[in-house]
Amino acid sequence: MEWPKCFGVAGVAVSSLFQLAQRYKGPGDTMLNAAIVGLGWWGKQIVTCLAESEKIDIVRAVDVNLDAACDFAASHGLDLGSSYEDVLTDPSIDAVILVTPHLLHEEQVLAAAAAGKQIFCEKPFALNADAAKRMLAACGEKDIVVGIGHERRFEPALEAMKTHLDAGDFGTLIHIECNWSHNNFTKAVASGWRRDSKQAPAGTLTALGVHITDYFQSLAGPVARLRAQSAHRSDLFPADDVVSVQFAFESGATGFMCNIATTPFYSRVNVFGDKGWGEARENSNVDIAEPATLTTRWLDEELTTQTFASSNVVKANLEQWADAAEGRGDYRFTPDQKLHNVEILEAIIRSVESGDEVTVR
Repeated sequence: MEWPKCFGVAGVAVSSLFQLAQRYKGPGDTMLNAAIVGLGWWGKQIVTCLAESEKIDIVRAVDVNLDAACDFAASHGLDLGSSYEDVLTDPSIDAVILVTPHLLHEEQVLAAAAAGKQIFCEKPFALNADAAKRMLAACGEKDIVVGIGHERRFEPALEAMKTHLDAGDFGTLIHIECNWSHNNFTKAVASGWRRDSKQAPAGTLTALGVHITDYFQSLAGPVARLRAQSAHRSDLFPADDVVSVQFAFESGATGFMCNIATTPFYSRVNVFGDKGWGEARENSNVDIAEPATLTTRWLDEELTTQTFASSNVVKANLEQWADAAEGRGDYRFTPDQKLHNVEILEAIIRSVESGDEVTVR
């Protein structure tokens, strides 16, 4: 393997040798030593978000394009290479963070599980339920805690909305809906595979929609049936740039979701109950720090709006996973929910292709 020219002996940035030496995990050290696999746009975001973490230390990085990744890796003191296998055989690595094309997730998760590494996998966990079951089973056999990149559950306004629902403030849940849209994937920041219909079917379903379906199931429980459609409305996106879905939950509640890949940023999540409603609004994507609001209205007709400062929700998600992996607490995503969100994704794809309402298995 040939290291990029900006790297020295053993692929370690010479300027970072001292930093790496300080990362020895000795007795009593509670840091989770991790390798990040995939150092593109979002991989870099994760590294940046964890820069001040006291629970996860990203010490290695793997990418197929070493020259493109080496400057960033050097600036963060990462040992950069192109071999995933080398990471899996490194006894100093406790965990892998997978930020790779969707179709690689199953193979990479199974390999990490076989090596006994803790695993954080970006969404979608898998593109079909059979693959997700194999992945979860392999991790379960090794007592591996699977982290998943659904940081929207940690956004303060959405956390507050769920707290109101769980406390019964909204009464009986009737309906939930969301439009979360932006045009990030029309820009150079998005890798080509994010716009490939094989890697990312049904428009922005795998980029945006799976975040919402995960949040929806955390509110309303499992989905029983759904009907979805997609369309190609703008030449600014190479595939279908809009997907919309109607949901029927097992609880009897209904839902609606829309994602558009070519309009400027827009985010609205609504919960409707028989005692009140809530509307969470955000002004930017998670990688830009801006406040969000939650507006509620109760039976007394009074409107209340709260403003929530931006927080590092990527770090919050990963650190809660790290705590669970180290036996220090629970992770809010259950294995059943990780599987069910893939089942929802698979059902949406089937419905888009057939035009019919489908049952979620």
